[in-house]
Amino acid sequence: MTTSSTRRTFLAGTAAAAAVGAAAGCSFDKTAGGGGSDGGGDGAKAFLNVNSFGPRPTFIENFNPFSPTDGVIGSNYLYDTLGYADVNNKYEIVPWLAQSIDFDPEARTATVTLRDDATWSDGEKITTADLVYTVMELPAQAEKQKATVTSYDFEVAAVDDLVATVSWSEETADISGDRTLAAVPLYPKHVFSTEDLATFTNADPVTSSPLVVDAFTPQRVSFAVREDHFMGAWDHIGTVNWTPYGSAEIGKSMVLQGTMDMATLSLQNAEDTIVAKGNHYWTVELVGTESLIFNTAKAPLDDRNVRRAIYAALDTDQIHSLFDIGLASTSPTTMDEKIFGEDVVEEYRTPHAADQELAKKLLADGGWTVEGGKLVKDGTSYPVSFKTVADYVNWSTWSDGVKAQLKEVLGLDVAVLKIPDAQIWDQFASGEFEIGMNWVGGGPHLSAVYADFHSKNAAPIGEAGDGNYGRVENPELDELLDASRVEYDETKLLELSQQMQKIVVEEGYCGPFNASASFLEASGKNFEGFPQSPLGEGDIIPRPYGPEGWQTMAKLKPIG
Repeated sequence: MTTSSTRRTFLAGTAAAAAVGAAAGCSFDKTAGGGGSDGGGDGAKAFLNVNSFGPRPTFIENFNPFSPTDGVIGSNYLYDTLGYADVNNKYEIVPWLAQSIDFDPEARTATVTLRDDATWSDGEKITTADLVYTVMELPAQAEKQKATVTSYDFEVAAVDDLVATVSWSEETADISGDRTLAAVPLYPKHVFSTEDLATFTNADPVTSSPLVVDAFTPQRVSFAVREDHFMGAWDHIGTVNWTPYGSAEIGKSMVLQGTMDMATLSLQNAEDTIVAKGNHYWTVELVGTESLIFNTAKAPLDDRNVRRAIYAALDTDQIHSLFDIGLASTSPTTMDEKIFGEDVVEEYRTPHAADQELAKKLLADGGWTVEGGKLVKDGTSYPVSFKTVADYVNWSTWSDGVKAQLKEVLGLDVAVLKIPDAQIWDQFASGEFEIGMNWVGGGPHLSAVYADFHSKNAAPIGEAGDGNYGRVENPELDELLDASRVEYDETKLLELSQQMQKIVVEEGYCGPFNASASFLEASGKNFEGFPQSPLGEGDIIPRPYGPEGWQTMAKLKPIG
């Protein structure tokens, strides 16, 4: 069984947080040394309050990332990956739990050497037995126990405790396989292999990260910084708290007040409302886009004329202005010209702009009329709905602009359905939508941009799909994707990529709004040592989670 990573929620379905009243329990006890004190004595270290989950009511004590039940949160705080992509350095792969990842794409093999100083929080060494378990044994266990887990297109065999070989078959060979491999989180075999993954709550998780759960309440989870981690103890911070907030505005207020130290909010006019008040804000552009997705397996979106007409009718610049967080319209290919440069087909390098006459012509060419706000063809009437994430203020606001523009330009009365983050991804995966808003496109390797659009990822409606939520099925695109995975000549790979770009645009498989981005902010009241904004070359991205987050947090020093 598989799950696909979902969004700006960074975990197995990512999420959690609480009401505004809970924030009072997270306020700082100021000390002479500045920052929050873990209490007692001159040697007390500071605590750091973070949130990367968005607004949620409460935390549920279930840290099993494979659990089919609600409440699973925080995998990126518990289980680190073999490596990570340094987005700020041309997506260079940086080893983390691995000491090295040596990849030979033409031979379809890799060698992973683990760090010899990496241990689980219970003192057990992290070994290749954990890697083999994660990739080879865990998926079979999860399927048998009806749990949820990611499966991989490669095999792993241990050479010794620290060295493992990885191999891809001819059918699954992938020129960017090292990136998939680096993103593998390791799970402790000695913990999970003996449990029923469907019922295990993992209340006292054994972690590979620098953090270990110290205290749990529905309103806050506290982590102690491990002294036995290969990073060593952090100089000034001894505790990291998951701190909830009830809404984006409350989260913003907490950053301004200093009761939230690091978060992942996308905020309007951040330069004036955050930075000018002595705080920090970073926008980090990524590969891929925030985009409309169309359910090509469901009428009327199974007609490319309808898909293209809807996108052509939309003025994404105007829609962005409804909740302006500094994002600009992008190429209809999903490949932003600022990131992919001349790899983008020349005619598509210009960001999307509305073309109302084209939108009307496309509907007419397809034999469609609009009657009573619904699309009509051959005597059959089709209502259209648009699902977006209620918790994302920008997406939620933009959806109102989509509705208004489609009504004005085409006469379509689109029903906007704002679905909670905890529910919408399962609905997309099973095909319960006509139009949706999601992240579309990948990279940075050209072979990976449209990988989710392969027909092999298109599940029938009602069954959970693996990334290809739009149920795209196109044999020509499949052939190009298969060829690109094993094309080592850069010139030929570019030719394949540009052929794929034309298919995606001409078929209207998606409607890109803007390049994907990470939005990160930090309070300036309690700690110093955050990187500059905008980030300079080589600066670690200051995420409040994961290897980049640990490196950022370890450098912070209380103010005062």
